[in-house]
Amino acid sequence: MAKLNREALAHYIDANFGKKVSAAGEAKWVLIGDDIEEMTEELNPDTSTMKNILGQTKTIDNGYEPSMDADPFYADPDNELYEKLRDIALERKKGDDCKTLMLEVIVEDSGKENHLAFVREVIVKPQSYGGGTEGVNIPFNVSEDGASEKGYVTLAEGVPTYKAGAMPVALSMRNSVAVGKTEGLSGLSK
Repeated sequence: MAKLNREALAHYIDANFGKKVSAAGEAKWVLIGDDIEEMTEELNPDTSTMKNILGQTKTIDNGYEPSMDADPFYADPDNELYEKLRDIALERKKGDDCKTLMLEVIVEDSGKENHLAFVREVIVKPQSYGGGTEGVNIPFNVSEDGASEKGYVTLAEGVPTYKAGAMPVALSMRNSVAVGKTEGLSGLSK
């Protein structure tokens, strides 16, 4: 199997802000990455080790503190995320005013209809604004802040539709024969 290209992993931010994971179906997803050459979700594992009096090393695992930097994000009034980022930065908003949802999608097989996805409650914080001659830049940081949910998406013309839960398994001809459902499969010998 060939390695996945970077575009197989997509990140979307809900431009509506203020929603919880339970309302992910109402999200207005905006794809991040238009001008970005490299973007990585840093897991920031929170672990520490100690050595006890018996000479044993113990590891304390407190999980993760994931974050991601989106840089650059050039100000574009036609991008629905722009107005929110502008207002957070210029009005110095904090707390609930910065909360929204992030959708992470991994397309492992572009020939399939459904793709693995996670919705996460996040805080979006612009890191600065200004920039050079390329345009007004509002790079931002995304940090997890609350619930997350595993599900799947279908993509229609690049627009994701999220559904919670396990991906449905497509019933192929091979699966139909394996479970004894052979109606409509003429020409197969018994």
